[in-house]
Amino acid sequence: MKTLPHIQDLRRILVLRGDGFLADAIISSCCYRELKKANPNLKITVACFGPAYELFKNNSYVDRVVKLPAKALKEEKVTFQLLRKALKLRLKKFDLVLDSSNKDFFAWRLFKKIVGGDRLLDASTSPVQPFGAPDQHGSVHEQTILRQLGVENPDKSYDLPVAAGSRQRVEKWLEKISLQKYILFNPFGSEPMRRLRAETMKEICVSFRRLGLAFVVPAKPQDFAQLTRIFEQDKDVFVGEIVEPSELFELVRLSALVVSTDSSVVHIASGFEKPGLFFYHQPTTFTAPDNPKAVVLQTKPEDINLFDWWKLNYSVDSFQEKI
Repeated sequence: MKTLPHIQDLRRILVLRGDGFLADAIISSCCYRELKKANPNLKITVACFGPAYELFKNNSYVDRVVKLPAKALKEEKVTFQLLRKALKLRLKKFDLVLDSSNKDFFAWRLFKKIVGGDRLLDASTSPVQPFGAPDQHGSVHEQTILRQLGVENPDKSYDLPVAAGSRQRVEKWLEKISLQKYILFNPFGSEPMRRLRAETMKEICVSFRRLGLAFVVPAKPQDFAQLTRIFEQDKDVFVGEIVEPSELFELVRLSALVVSTDSSVVHIASGFEKPGLFFYHQPTTFTAPDNPKAVVLQTKPEDINLFDWWKLNYSVDSFQEKI
């Protein structure tokens, strides 16, 4: 792309998401709202997969969501399904095809080139460098790109839409277990190195019990039985099965405090400005919690279960005045 287009000159834009992670989708969620604010007539299509797909389906600023072949992108392979999807999207002739992600593998580069042609804007085709700000937080990265398209003073706050049905299900469940004020405790991240062991979970609950609150543990369907077994003897721990992302959003929104490994829950808590303690096994700027009420506890890189318990207990005491 020889010159950057201005937001007012665009009618139809395609935003590509090369990852399916909910966390990355949340961090980028400011993009769609700010594009619409700058040009209300703009039609926005998002192509993505995985949990991100569910998030964008409920985003009121996104006009259409296209599901990409998850297997091809997860395995980073060129497949017939991926090429077919690329050709179908190319026929739509979008004014701009935008990829703000840091994904860079052959199948993804080929897919983008087929879809966007000379209308593709990404880190390798942008005439203005740096394209974003990869050494800063992801939301700042998105802001930088928006400014280059002529969006003035973009707001980097997240959009966390909660469907009415999800809100009702969560409220009904909390009413059933007679719970109003609680700690949202998320012990599992999306990768093995971001999952706490059972004994670590138990000890963390012991430390936080002095705050006098019960715990809600959100569980994906595949983790529900395991987490239920772990906490079956703990009368103040309630495991709730999460089917849709907006159910998780609502549980975080209603919580008094959030405790989580490095996962989408960190960014949901940031969106709702919830105080929280978050376990990170490696330092990161791009996906750190963008939240002044957050406390990051750095663990051993090789094992998230190894950390300074004194720092954890000190953090627990600091939350007394915040909840």
